[in-house]
Amino acid sequence: MQILPPPVPQLSAMERSGASAKSTVKVWDLPVRLFHWTLLLLFLIAYATGNRVQYYAAHEAAGVTLLGLLIFRLIWGFAGNQAARFSSFLKGPRAVVSHVGELLRGRAEPLPGHNPLGGWGVAAMLALLLIESISGLFSSTFDYAGPLAPLLPDAWADRMAIVHAVNLDLLLGMIGLHLLGVAVTSIFGRENLVASMIHGHKHLRATSDASIQGGSRLRAVIALIVAAAIAGGLLFLGRFLAA
Repeated sequence: MQILPPPVPQLSAMERSGASAKSTVKVWDLPVRLFHWTLLLLFLIAYATGNRVQYYAAHEAAGVTLLGLLIFRLIWGFAGNQAARFSSFLKGPRAVVSHVGELLRGRAEPLPGHNPLGGWGVAAMLALLLIESISGLFSSTFDYAGPLAPLLPDAWADRMAIVHAVNLDLLLGMIGLHLLGVAVTSIFGRENLVASMIHGHKHLRATSDASIQGGSRLRAVIALIVAAAIAGGLLFLGRFLAA
């Protein structure tokens, strides 16, 4: 007698659609969204006022505030919700290559946070912004001196001004790549990244890890206070040295 294998159960149409169904999930918490758009505003102000002597005070204020914002984001990268933490989106080379392949084949699915390629783009952007902000504090040119420039010898303050200028070109290039990445992911990855950074939601498959909890408000307040204290302390030190 021939023994036949047990029949494979077939999924109904409803079950198949449910397996691939998507749900709306709150991914980006309020601190991350406020950080993103405030950072954009501050960078535009700093960029617009950087080469105009009459606006150097505004340029300095925007730069110091931007530095405080970056310090907050670094803290929130360890204390925020799952999507905000560096550990959730800084992946290894294999994950990056796999994501790029899926994107090119049109099979990339929205993820609960930054994708592996975008995650490293975020890290590079934060690093360049930090270099730009810190170098500006110590820079000295013929018509401007950063608030902390007196702490350095003149030759080093001049070098910091060169770093400030060269890094800006790198930062502008990185911003261009960021915008290109947003466009490509929005088209081929079938997700509106701009909209999700406004309202905080993403449409994720049921198989995705959708259990993203918001970061503690208390931790956000503490992180903001610490960041403001550091940035404000640097500005106060600069005013003290200039007195």
